[in-house]
Amino acid sequence: MKLNHSPNVVARCVLSLVALCAVGTRVNAGPAEDVMQAEVSVREGDMLTAVALFRKAADQGHGVAQARLADLLHAAEFDKEAVVLYRKAAEQGEAAGEFGLGRMYADGIGVAKDPVLALEWYGKAAKKNFPEALEALARAHRAGDLGLTRGPDEANALESRARGIRQAALKDAK
Repeated sequence: MKLNHSPNVVARCVLSLVALCAVGTRVNAGPAEDVMQAEVSVREGDMLTAVALFRKAADQGHGVAQARLADLLHAAEFDKEAVVLYRKAAEQGEAAGEFGLGRMYADGIGVAKDPVLALEWYGKAAKKNFPEALEALARAHRAGDLGLTRGPDEANALESRARGIRQAALKDAK
């Protein structure tokens, strides 16, 4: 018995076989690799790719990705979703998430303004030497915000600590 195959059927079979082989040998990037590639996309100005990669890693529970995606969402004024992601990252102990959540509480964006919670989350990130949290606490001490009394000495110490951390990071990056 002779089978009569049209060229389209043969082509589809060959393409299906190639696709199956490709899927079998494809290396899937993990969340950490997705975050690294997303950061490259941000630097290149490709925000669509960056958001997609951050979202993929965030959906897998990657704290850094959750915080970075929240940063982008906050910048685009999707603040309710940003708060959810900051909270997920913060609950994993991710300093960027703790800082982001603190900032949202300090500013009353996406959540009710709550200086006590802002200080709590800033403090957690500051204990991990997160420069932005140290700087936020320094500003609060300098201005007497978030229920703190004015303390220029404390503000100077926090700013100095943040500056030292940033300088060390720059030195390590070279």
